[in-house]
Amino acid sequence: MVELNDTQRMGLLIGAAAIVIFIFVNMAGLLGGGEEKLFIIDLLGLGSNDAMRADTGFSTQDIVGFVVAAAMGALYFISAEDDLDWEALLGEDDDDEEE
Repeated sequence: MVELNDTQRMGLLIGAAAIVIFIFVNMAGLLGGGEEKLFIIDLLGLGSNDAMRADTGFSTQDIVGFVVAAAMGALYFISAEDDLDWEALLGEDDDDEEE
């Protein structure tokens, strides 16, 4: 199990949500005036194309973004504490069944 404190866990959840929102807004072309899409690799100077291109829709960048967001979400759920007392939460008591 991965142990993270609550601040780190919330950072993972907020980061994953921000990535997913960015992907949807970018796929719709809203960052480029409705006709262009922002490509992060090209914006950083690692690619050979323009950072803003008229290529809206689903791309490799979107797949990578969804995988990263899913990994962050999975890490959020994996790092949850398992110290719950299920009998107290569900109100189950073994002594009541015998009477």
